[in-house]
Amino acid sequence: MARKSQYTSLSILFGFMLMMCGLLHPAVGQAAPAQGQVAPAQPQQPSKGSSQFKPVSLEHLYWHFLVLQNYLDTKSVELESNGKDGRGLRNNLQKQLGWSDADYALIRTSSVRLTAELKDLDAQAAAIRTADMSSSSHEQLKALTVQRETSINSEITFLKQNLPPDKIRAFEIFLIQLFAPKSVSPRPPSPAKPAVTGQPAPAAVQK
Repeated sequence: MARKSQYTSLSILFGFMLMMCGLLHPAVGQAAPAQGQVAPAQPQQPSKGSSQFKPVSLEHLYWHFLVLQNYLDTKSVELESNGKDGRGLRNNLQKQLGWSDADYALIRTSSVRLTAELKDLDAQAAAIRTADMSSSSHEQLKALTVQRETSINSEITFLKQNLPPDKIRAFEIFLIQLFAPKSVSPRPPSPAKPAVTGQPAPAAVQK
């Protein structure tokens, strides 16, 4: 029974990872719509002679990881509601990192907050697209895309302010290895700020 539960957990995880691999290699030079993503208003086509895929930034790897962890947490709850063991799925990434529950609690908190905020932005974008599109609509969608990036960067700041620099470095290396090393922009991670304990959660969407 335990082995079957572990197999189910890994199957769900790998299924999501395959989906994320597709999102990390969009065909229009932008990150493709994912859970909680606001799609760009006017995607740019790649120029002739250029690579079809645009490298994924480290910031977007943070985004994909946080959405992934929220997805795994949600699926683990579904498993447990059906009388199955969801711990393997919920704790899979934490075990790979080798982090304590206290450290990883910050990741879970950030993942819940970011997913909820991006779902809200996505709902706003869907409402705009339902109406007749105009130049004003395009500007509104662009503004929502900017808010999405602000939300992502706010969570990165939150994690860097509440986790030690060595853990941030280890986490960023893990992100690159977990997703697609060849898709990450070839630039070093931003230097981590000194840890500040008890840092309040940021307002992810700037008004």
